[in-house]
Amino acid sequence: MWVKNYMFKSVCTIAPNTTIADAIKFMVKNKTNSIIVVDDKNKPVGVLSSYTLVREVVPAYLKSDPMFSQFGKEGTLDKYAHKIKEKTVEDLMHRDFHALSEEDAMIEAASYSIQAERRILPVVDAEGKLIGAVTRTCIKNALH
Repeated sequence: MWVKNYMFKSVCTIAPNTTIADAIKFMVKNKTNSIIVVDDKNKPVGVLSSYTLVREVVPAYLKSDPMFSQFGKEGTLDKYAHKIKEKTVEDLMHRDFHALSEEDAMIEAASYSIQAERRILPVVDAEGKLIGAVTRTCIKNALH
């Protein structure tokens, strides 16, 4: 099973200097939970996920004990969301990702997906340019 047989080619990408507010709009519009951040040469430089965004808006005291969220007042999420809207994608993206080639085996994709807890892995050509991506759904399809 090879990456080229299971990857998808229409990947949602975004520039690193995009604001988080615009990135969220883009993700909602495109019904995606992960986007690959590319430079001006279409080379992946990072990954932004909805999980990362949620993690950024949950206050530290709730990360350690979510039970306290029951006592949170209305508007707490808005307050913390407002704080990140003007940040850029580059501020929050994950830079530690593994890029696959279309000649890689799907077991490699599965292994890196688990190791880094990433929902999406970019697939690049020999020059490092983005040509596709593998998601956990792609891996599930390979299992089928």
